[in-house]
Amino acid sequence: MSDHFKVLENAEFGRYSCATKNISAGEVIFEEYPFVVGPKPNTPPVCLGCCCPLDGSADGPRCPPCRWPLCENCNGNDLHRDECRVFVECKVYFQDFPSLEEPCMQLDCITPLRFLLQKEVNPKRWDAEIALMEHHVERRRLTEQWNADQQNVVQYLCGPCKLQDRFSEELIQQVCGILEVNAFEARTTSGYNVRCIFPKTAIMAHSCVPNTSHSIHPSNEFKIVVRASININQDDILHTTYTNLLDGTSARQTHLKSSKFFVCRCERCNDPTELKTHFSSLKCSKCDLGLVCISDPNDIESMWKCSRCDFNTNATAVQRALSIIQTEVDAIQSMDFSAERLEKCEQLFRKYRSVFHPQHYIQTGLRQNLIEMYGRVEGYELQDLPDVMLEHKIDLCRQVLNVLNVIHPGKTRCRAMLMYELHAPLVLIARSAYAAGVLQGDALKSKLQEAVDLLEECTPILEWEDSTTVEYTIGRIARESLAQLKESMRAII
Repeated sequence: MSDHFKVLENAEFGRYSCATKNISAGEVIFEEYPFVVGPKPNTPPVCLGCCCPLDGSADGPRCPPCRWPLCENCNGNDLHRDECRVFVECKVYFQDFPSLEEPCMQLDCITPLRFLLQKEVNPKRWDAEIALMEHHVERRRLTEQWNADQQNVVQYLCGPCKLQDRFSEELIQQVCGILEVNAFEARTTSGYNVRCIFPKTAIMAHSCVPNTSHSIHPSNEFKIVVRASININQDDILHTTYTNLLDGTSARQTHLKSSKFFVCRCERCNDPTELKTHFSSLKCSKCDLGLVCISDPNDIESMWKCSRCDFNTNATAVQRALSIIQTEVDAIQSMDFSAERLEKCEQLFRKYRSVFHPQHYIQTGLRQNLIEMYGRVEGYELQDLPDVMLEHKIDLCRQVLNVLNVIHPGKTRCRAMLMYELHAPLVLIARSAYAAGVLQGDALKSKLQEAVDLLEECTPILEWEDSTTVEYTIGRIARESLAQLKESMRAII
């Protein structure tokens, strides 16, 4: 297929891409295969084929020729083939690393090495696409990450691996920079994390309200498919996101500044209310109706001020309070999937209602946890929930959708998953009302029609995902549910 974008350049974005035609929501803008795929940095021992966790001790599974970590299923894996030759030729063996939790720094060299070896295999693509990618060498120099890369990657590849005549130290650091600034996280067909470099995708400018979405297909050599999430006009800038959209502005800016080396000036970041979602706003402790927002969202150290009274506080105090609360949230998220976790999550959600705006990112995150658990944990199965709890799940879904409709609108995976979660309690509530004689005929059809509309919107979006993913599986289930629901509606008199 033809790509529907062109590459331009300016002082603000550097290289960026624009639409070459009007693009409808859901339409494919371009597809591409990664230049390199490999394990993330600071990972515990993993298989160098599928990236599944492995025993890193001397008794763990190893690649027969080079003796680096490789599970039995990945013998002969193409991803590992070229680096295996390097390790064999230089007699560089994997050192015993028994911990299954601590970062194994010896593996930090793998993805950069694959990157460098691909430069030799595919020099034309390197020159046309990779050499132009941003790597911020000067800004990275003497940072903690630069020093770590110098020790764990540069010195290892130029020392024990004896590659100094093939790849200069400057080139190796350039590759490390490209990975740090541009890599996308993906999952293998078995669900394990890897990072990939997609040169076309990396050209897209960042926004905290992107107009595109993407799907990565590990079962098809990690091909990425980039689509318009909303209608895009010809010459509009194409935006993806380089950070977690479900973080507040301060957290997003901190991440972008430390790892991508820029401050975001998108419409959401320039607005203390985050486009009226109040995703970072606190309730004022001094007056009843005021909301406390950061005064300058582009300066994470600026004062936080109430919208109704003279109350203000400094950023340090706010971040300290948020850090304490986030520790409570993290403790609950680390629990096993259980009724106890659900109940503790509900307690925490209610505990901080008086602290946060209802759509604050911490409250939104807790809602997402509760949505996932209601209907899935023992004692809270969906078919056994009373109407009041079904209504509660419906309310949780609607509130999160209200946020996503602003910060990640259109045909996006996260909205589609929420629409699927929302349809089931709507159907159960309608059937309960029918059984009680409260709803019949057209009134019942009207209630069920909302569930049909949700399924019709979310099903194709979820089926865009790789066939090995949970989202795709849910999409297939959603299609079956949609057919059954339509059949049921036809039987209603």
